[in-house]
Amino acid sequence: MDNYTKITRALSALLTRTNPDAFVIIEHSETRKFVQFSGSVTERLCLDLPSQALSELEFYRAAQVFQSWGIVGGEQDLFDRPEGQVVGQQFSFNVECRSVEEAASLVEAIFTQVYELPADFPLTLIEH
Repeated sequence: MDNYTKITRALSALLTRTNPDAFVIIEHSETRKFVQFSGSVTERLCLDLPSQALSELEFYRAAQVFQSWGIVGGEQDLFDRPEGQVVGQQFSFNVECRSVEEAASLVEAIFTQVYELPADFPLTLIEH
């Protein structure tokens, strides 16, 4: 099974979950570079790529990739725990995806253009 199919299946399954803390992390098995999604039956599919997980070059490539998709990153509150106290700010690329297919295409762009990995990179899916 190719990566696109694995990603679309995992994201489709995410949107069937009923728990409010549902997520999927798509990770390159060797470098542990990742992109993460939240979503559920009641929540839209949301991609999150935190800037602290990126090198300086990856950050600039990410800004270019997201800009080409019409997406601008922004500052987000950083909490000490869910529903806890704000302890700082972090810059993240957050995107509400219109479809699983759009999300999977964006994931492929991140891994191939930002992380500069081949399209058939070995991936790990972490699902909750």
